[in-house]
Amino acid sequence: MCPACKHRMGLARISPGKRGFEQRTFECSTCHRLETVSFPMDPMKTDALGWLAGDLKPPR
Repeated sequence: MCPACKHRMGLARISPGKRGFEQRTFECSTCHRLETVSFPMDPMKTDALGWLAGDLKPPR
């Protein structure tokens, strides 16, 4: 919700943030206010997934 006019905000863009986070920018369609929030990234969708696809296996 927009803190200024209380209308619903839409996702405008997603950009990289600090390691393990992404910046999501929301825009209000009524008053055009922009809000940027940091969200943790899904660890299964990061470059760490390459480790799982490699030769690294859990102990038996």
